[in-house]
Amino acid sequence: MNNTKYIYIKITAARKMNHIDYENILRKMYSSLAWDALLVFTKHHRIQGSKELWNVAKTTKETLEEEGIEAKLHRIEPGAKNGFIDTPASWDALEGELTIKIGDKVIARFDLIEHPTLIATHSPGGEGCGELVVCEKPPCIGEVVLATGYLYEIYKRIDAKLILYYMPNRYRDAVPYAGLFLTPHDEKKATVMNIPYSLAQRLIETKRKNPRKKIVVCWKAVTAYHSEGLPILISGNTEQPELMYISHLCHPKPGAHDNASGSAANLAIAFALRGLENKINHCNVWVPEYTGTVFLPKYLGKLPKYTINLDMVGSKQYITGSSLTIVNPPRYLKQTVPAALWLATRKFFDNIKAFSGSRLPSIRWGPSPYTMGSDHDVVIGWGREASMLNEWPSKYYHTDKDTVDTISSECLALTARTALYAGLILATKPDSYLNELVKNYERFMRSWYFSEAISQDFSISFIKRNLIKQPVSISSEKPLLDTPLISRTIYKILGSNKYNEIRRIKGAIDYLGLYAPLATVLGIKNHMNAYKAETITKWSRKEDNLIKEAWETILSVINF
Repeated sequence: MNNTKYIYIKITAARKMNHIDYENILRKMYSSLAWDALLVFTKHHRIQGSKELWNVAKTTKETLEEEGIEAKLHRIEPGAKNGFIDTPASWDALEGELTIKIGDKVIARFDLIEHPTLIATHSPGGEGCGELVVCEKPPCIGEVVLATGYLYEIYKRIDAKLILYYMPNRYRDAVPYAGLFLTPHDEKKATVMNIPYSLAQRLIETKRKNPRKKIVVCWKAVTAYHSEGLPILISGNTEQPELMYISHLCHPKPGAHDNASGSAANLAIAFALRGLENKINHCNVWVPEYTGTVFLPKYLGKLPKYTINLDMVGSKQYITGSSLTIVNPPRYLKQTVPAALWLATRKFFDNIKAFSGSRLPSIRWGPSPYTMGSDHDVVIGWGREASMLNEWPSKYYHTDKDTVDTISSECLALTARTALYAGLILATKPDSYLNELVKNYERFMRSWYFSEAISQDFSISFIKRNLIKQPVSISSEKPLLDTPLISRTIYKILGSNKYNEIRRIKGAIDYLGLYAPLATVLGIKNHMNAYKAETITKWSRKEDNLIKEAWETILSVINF
């Protein structure tokens, strides 16, 4: 019998056993609700610690309560600390203008209304005019300094009134979203404003050809620090949640793909599950990314068994260039959540018929080895099963061009149904069926690793020797790690030179940030090779040594 067909038969039996009408629940997942929520979210400048973020959280709470869904809104103090994460200062951008002139000619003009990402998040305000200096490597001095790299380091090491920041890895003609994430205790120095990479290239080339050419920059940034704190919104069963849907409400206006899309899908799922709290122990959570998630154990009666993270979903892939990915947790943890998402994605997105009548994908989608970058990291650090649905790459990621025009209402609804269906499978707790599902997913992933190794000219024997075969059994009811190691912590431990060497190595920060710390807590030996096999990552001998030294330095400072 076909393995997938066998799983469907088993799950059909599980439905009858648990007396839950899956199809009726799925029908309650209204696509119009997700789209309407998306339009509301994108109207707000949802910076972490901003009043606009609070407005969205309060509106979402009211929307839930109007439909009889109990929701609780919690507040985190600005500067509160948990593990290795400090919450940022509460902050709002009020006004922003930037004008750049070469000689007497104005070559660029930006304002905050048209370009909400103009002022770097949590930047101090300021105004003035000054001549541009191009900084190749900090430290640098000037009235206005153009620079790129690790922004926190640039802010600390450049002596300027205005730092013009650009990012070569963002869409070249858009104003990027970049943030300082200063805490209330950090020194408030220069104003930081973001400009498109294409403009930065023009300025650099002008200075290269004629170093004496005068480039004048005038700016005005009005910002306000306050004490609003961060909102955490939770609906559903907060005392005994077996299943948690999580998404982050934050990010600058418009922030449609990242992450109004995931937050809107989460809201639609909450509506579909209303009234089922006694049958499905679930909660829906909206947080500021990372900085809210790390405080969730304080507000949940117990840690959820399963978590689905919705981050950047439902785009028009022909615009964004994205593929929908099911991000697996590290292989030393069970793979139940990605297995359920794999089955659900096949159900909703493999709906094109081939000439033979077999089903084919209607969008680009597939599994991905573990990668850091969103709220699933925190949950995985607790030692709980979590997976992320995420579309990557995204053409306008973290820029002012991340608009609703890039989102498909149909794909947004289908992705919400995918997550809802996967959650229904997980929440009914038919262990024998889930185990069978995981076995089939493991067979699929072994085939995936084999084909990836061949296509990437990666050693199959290395994968066979080092790929973790069996997950670790975890009995602890408390978080194993309060938080992952964030980049700023790694930077402070390693220092500027070592950190900048490390951050240029593919996958190194993911390994040092969570994979290695959690593997150490779990007693996993030779976890560096396990990580390379799992992520099909090639490091040179020099890179190997750099990462080993960095990990030893981290271990000398932190006792995991």
